[in-house]
Amino acid sequence: MGSGKTAVGKRLAKRLGYTFLDTDLLIEEKTGKSISDIFSKDGEDYFRDIETLILTELTGINDHVIATGGGIVTRKENIRRLRELGFIIWLKASPETIFKRVSTKTHRPLLKVDNPLEQIKRLMSQREQSYSEADLTIDTDGYEVDDIVNIIINKTANGSAAHKE
Repeated sequence: MGSGKTAVGKRLAKRLGYTFLDTDLLIEEKTGKSISDIFSKDGEDYFRDIETLILTELTGINDHVIATGGGIVTRKENIRRLRELGFIIWLKASPETIFKRVSTKTHRPLLKVDNPLEQIKRLMSQREQSYSEADLTIDTDGYEVDDIVNIIINKTANGSAAHKE
């Protein structure tokens, strides 16, 4: 969350002539509920089940850039499904940067806690091993959206899988 997935994903898709998809939006369309409502009424496990179902439904698509929620990697099967869908990019940001980017947002159910910065650090720590399985990691701190898109295009065009930027 707050790493720039949506902004970068939309811009990258446009530059490549691909379609942009956001799994959170697909989940909201499928359930008719907001992500916040799903978390508060149905729980995180239900949300993760729908998230996995959405990935399964995307199997076989081409020419798409897909932005996912940051917790999608909490299930190993989702990492496998993402790999089947294509190249996996981790847009990494420091906890402080993420906090600054999301602190004014009210639709972040996992940050409705007393100390959101500590929660961000905890979530990042729990997920870091899974995130590290990405084909490309880009530290987004200090970069503008177009800079990140250019890095992605340059690295993927050169076949630089498993490269850290």
